[in-house]
Amino acid sequence: MTDLPPAEMLHYMLFDWMNTVCDFTLRNKGMKTLLNYPDNFKFDLIIYEPMCGECLLGLTKRFGSPPVIGASAFSHPHWIDYMFGNPNNPSYIPDIMLPYLDHMTFLERMDNFLFNLRADHLWNSKVLPNIDAISRKHLGPSSAVPSEELLKVSAVMVNAHPSFDSPRPLLPSVVNVAGIHVKEPEPLPKDLQEYLDNAKEGVIFFSLGTNLESKELKEEKRQAILSAFAELPEKVLWKWEADTLPGQPKNVKVGKWLPQSDILAHPNVRLFITHSGLLSTQEAIHRGVPMLGIPFIVDQKINIEKSMHHGVGLRLDYKDLTKESLLKAIRTVLDDPSYAKNMRELSSKFRDRPETPLETAVFWCEYVMRHKGAPHLRSAAKDLYLFQYLLLDVIAFVMAATLVPVSLLCYCCKKIFSKKSVQKKIKKN
Repeated sequence: MTDLPPAEMLHYMLFDWMNTVCDFTLRNKGMKTLLNYPDNFKFDLIIYEPMCGECLLGLTKRFGSPPVIGASAFSHPHWIDYMFGNPNNPSYIPDIMLPYLDHMTFLERMDNFLFNLRADHLWNSKVLPNIDAISRKHLGPSSAVPSEELLKVSAVMVNAHPSFDSPRPLLPSVVNVAGIHVKEPEPLPKDLQEYLDNAKEGVIFFSLGTNLESKELKEEKRQAILSAFAELPEKVLWKWEADTLPGQPKNVKVGKWLPQSDILAHPNVRLFITHSGLLSTQEAIHRGVPMLGIPFIVDQKINIEKSMHHGVGLRLDYKDLTKESLLKAIRTVLDDPSYAKNMRELSSKFRDRPETPLETAVFWCEYVMRHKGAPHLRSAAKDLYLFQYLLLDVIAFVMAATLVPVSLLCYCCKKIFSKKSVQKKIKKN
């Protein structure tokens, strides 16, 4: 597996992680408590994450087979399209694991197409059988297995929006709710409020999210960041997970945990240095703060690529991070007014909707419950084999229907001309 392309290795790692999460979830204390509920206990609706929650679908019959909805925090992965029969044309819809935008070159389209095929094969040949086995192991052989229950999922809410993500066709059962986690800003702690209010030159907010901790950065990278920050006229607010920050400059304030979305809402925050996680990216867009992305894993690279495409951010690879490169990137975003202007425009498009993402999600949950799973939303594409979905059987028939008569005509003409040629030779003799 070590000789696979990086994106494909990520798929293997991601699917292995899904299996691990499934196994842990089905054997923990919370699950045992749930399974001990009375036999007549029923749920009105089950919401699961279509990333590592498929194993939980084996519980649906146990609780009265209520309607099931997926809720993806991971943008719009292509296996959601596969599950729901939603159109997914690899010629202009790049996989979220690949750093491509919707206008791809020939080689990028080929890579995207082959990547989708390999991922689908991996999903069907390894992931689902493994999840089925884990489900049977913990819930018993009589429990409904995920591969069967996937066909019954009523709808899915995806963390995407056409203002930032590539526009794409969606079935009624696939609903965009990007930014559902962003709420109205709440009051900041007094020390943070004063720090931000008194930042006359503006504030740079630096956070690498939850899974990536700044304290784990290599010593040379940390020193480069500190040296760069020390030369800035702006104040810096840094999510630093340790008790102290050696060499902390006077213009830098640190905190083990910081209310990110509320901080980004402050008018003095001029730049967000981020790992480019999707939720962080959406918070910055909603609040209208330009970004400097330092991507590390999974979809972070494509998130900052999209930000650059919209002119609202700049990318700095971790391996290229030095004092000089960081200062240059910061000054580029802060001193070029187009970044702030483009972000204001993108933020306006992102927030311009008939209802909030939360209201949209609530409506569709209630809709599915009101209509007993809303089977009328189910696409017939889910019942087709791949060759039927791609019309390969129809294309083959049309080609045969065209080629057979033409071939017969050519054959007859050849015979006629051959017979006439023989007759001419006989007359000459």
